[in-house]
Amino acid sequence: MSGANCFNDMPTEIFAASCTTISKNENERSSGDLMETNGDVYEHLPNNNVCPTKNFTIDSVIGDVTSQPGQQDQGAVSSGDPSPSHTPSAAMKSDYQVSNSSIVDYNNGSIKNHKVKSSRKKLGTGVGRGRPRKALVAMYHSQISGDKNTIKIRIKKSNLTAQVQLQPNKKKSGRRKKQKATSDTDVSDYEYNNVKKSRASSDNDVVTSTQDQEPQEQSVWGEHIPEHILYKIFQNVCVQDGCLPNLVRLCRVCKLWRNVALTPSLWNKVDLNYVKEPFRTDLQLHWLIYNRLACCQDLNLGEWKVRDIQIAIEALCAHCPNLQGINLSGWKGLNADNLKYLTTESKKLERLDLSSINSTSAINSQPLVALGQTMSSRLTHLVLAHNKMAGFTQIMASIATNCPNLQLLDISNIRTFAHNSALLHVEKLQIGCPKLRVLRITNSQIWLAPASLTEQVASPGFPLLEELSLAGLEEDQTTTSRSVDDDGIERILKNSTKLRLLDVRGCIRLTDSGLVKVPAWDLEHLFLSACYITRTQNSGLELIVQKWSHSLLEVDLAWSTATSSLDAAVTALAEKGFESKLRIVNLCGSSVSLEPVKAVLMNCPNLHSINLQSCRALPRGIKRLYTGDAVQELKQSLQNRPKNDVSESENEQSPAHPIAAVE
Repeated sequence: MSGANCFNDMPTEIFAASCTTISKNENERSSGDLMETNGDVYEHLPNNNVCPTKNFTIDSVIGDVTSQPGQQDQGAVSSGDPSPSHTPSAAMKSDYQVSNSSIVDYNNGSIKNHKVKSSRKKLGTGVGRGRPRKALVAMYHSQISGDKNTIKIRIKKSNLTAQVQLQPNKKKSGRRKKQKATSDTDVSDYEYNNVKKSRASSDNDVVTSTQDQEPQEQSVWGEHIPEHILYKIFQNVCVQDGCLPNLVRLCRVCKLWRNVALTPSLWNKVDLNYVKEPFRTDLQLHWLIYNRLACCQDLNLGEWKVRDIQIAIEALCAHCPNLQGINLSGWKGLNADNLKYLTTESKKLERLDLSSINSTSAINSQPLVALGQTMSSRLTHLVLAHNKMAGFTQIMASIATNCPNLQLLDISNIRTFAHNSALLHVEKLQIGCPKLRVLRITNSQIWLAPASLTEQVASPGFPLLEELSLAGLEEDQTTTSRSVDDDGIERILKNSTKLRLLDVRGCIRLTDSGLVKVPAWDLEHLFLSACYITRTQNSGLELIVQKWSHSLLEVDLAWSTATSSLDAAVTALAEKGFESKLRIVNLCGSSVSLEPVKAVLMNCPNLHSINLQSCRALPRGIKRLYTGDAVQELKQSLQNRPKNDVSESENEQSPAHPIAAVE
């Protein structure tokens, strides 16, 4: 027995001994024995009353009733008058458990039988019980993720207020009892729960299943393949798909595969988010650190609810000497002492994710300032997203002064006490961090600090920058997108000729002249949704698209209301013909016409996804999201459509606000 099975399974010896003792002492019980009657275990209630809390097996209960039908004990369970000559079948046992079970209530010497209803009742959730509910407030969350082909950046509004309201339940008197799930088989409640636990442990506790389990038979494939060849194969699998769950599954093939899969050097990049929530415990983490992560270089511990953070960090620093990157997102109890110990004792640490670590109060600037001073030139990746901070300007000054090798800086969704208190000195960051490749300031209350003309000229810019995200929400007047204009985008993207991703959604002060001046010529991902240029007639949107039409992989023009400029821009995407690399087009909620859409479908052979939801100028029946083979089906349907078939809603007026119902 290994892993969680040893915690979930009750020892069968205890269960058998309990049943044997109950059946053996059946005839020796007196009418006043209230602690053990017919297999029930009773606990004392106030006023010297007792009630049954656990029934071990159905067989013991039915055996008492059927073996002695003529005798009624004071502590016996009444269940009708079955005949002693009949042997209870599986159906009778199930029916007895579901509908014929009863509870004896001892109330001041009187005995009353109450039937237990089989239907599961919802526990009380009324207003009068427990703590008062807090008001649910809609919050915005920035979801930034990347894959092998494209980089997707989305801003999603979580609809917390649309949850179903719970109906208040009537108050119940007496002791509230935990409801049990009914079963159609002849197994007891204990056996039924044990089966459920064993299934859950076998499915979830896959990491610790490699402790003691060994396959009984060796396969022919496993016996003859050399270990060094098998190691190379496993290594390629881990590089391509990750260590987990592949190595855990490979351990189950045969003994040889298990020995090779447990090689510590294969466990160099481990994402422990694969472990299910019930098994993310301190004990499990320490076992993995001591037995599997000796050679780990990149470890993801995001959202692990670790109770003793200091002991966990000490174990990591002591037993993972090669650790270079760690994700501690969601560790609400992380304090200054923990950060100081981690950055000081982990000598090779370079990448650090501290997103969503503040619980109630804002993060003090002193621990993060000390972090920049301690890690110094070692720090290459720093994620501080989804936090409320105090002293943001001092933190950025420390990073710009002490971290010359920084390559990634994520300060998305940063909240401060005042919208103008978090100032980002771009020129100082460009001088101090010339190797920066990724800069994310999505939906943050950060404003660009003013700089003199001399400082702007002396700044070297970000020559290696590949990704810049300045997206923000239209409704929020305090985010970076509200402060960025043509001058701001020019300051940030100075000498950024290697830029591949540009996200300026919601930047209403940014014009077409500012985008045309972007120094990059091989942009691959362009997000312009809700920008000023997408809602202005006769804007330079077509020129912007033409500049990067040869290299674009993904374009976002959602909620564009300038029909003429939008049609010209979409048509420009198809001008490269079969040389086009375009894969993803988002036209959701826009006023694009049918002909530009047909041009993109016919002339872009690599198109994988096109979003036509809520496009008011398109015919009915095609306004939806198309991905994969659905794109080819849409292409065929438009080719077979008659030429005189026009849209029913070409003359509809465009709404002032880009929010419409999705069909």
